[in-house]
Amino acid sequence: MAIRDRAMTSAEFLEYAALPENADRILELIDGEIVEKMVGYKSSRAAADILTALNTFVSKRRLGGVTGADGAYRMSDHEVFLPDVAFISSERLPEEPTGLVPVPPDLAVEVKSPSERKRDLFRKAERYLATGTRLVWLIFPDEQTAEEYTPDEDLKTIHFDGTLSGGDVLPGFSLKLRRVFRPSKA
Repeated sequence: MAIRDRAMTSAEFLEYAALPENADRILELIDGEIVEKMVGYKSSRAAADILTALNTFVSKRRLGGVTGADGAYRMSDHEVFLPDVAFISSERLPEEPTGLVPVPPDLAVEVKSPSERKRDLFRKAERYLATGTRLVWLIFPDEQTAEEYTPDEDLKTIHFDGTLSGGDVLPGFSLKLRRVFRPSKA
């Protein structure tokens, strides 16, 4: 791609991401710049465990939708994020879109992959909250910890024996981190 003198828009990004040569790539638009997400086994497995628990909870109660790593959310004119797991309520998204979700999720989960830097995840957490996401979980498989961000409260660090909570976004939802970080040979 040519060097740009301005930030890419979400519409331009969607055109670029749809090109055949990008079919097997996981791309996001952050601050008008294209960023490729790389995945790893531990991060993918942790995301799958969280997605399974969230989807079971949300589906039983018909609260909305849960998406995986290919669920794209328009965060702003220059940002399209693909959270590893996300929840969006039926109230905020009464009809399912055919492509890009036009609003930020209520809950976003980002699982640190080997290629990601912590500060980039912290920056994304801030952007999620600034654009309307009400709860963000950053998951760190190598450290077996998680961080919980909300707009009104201080950062909360959760250790291996702790529990992720749905808070005001998903009242009654809880997930013990030990379930997310269980050994693969059980």
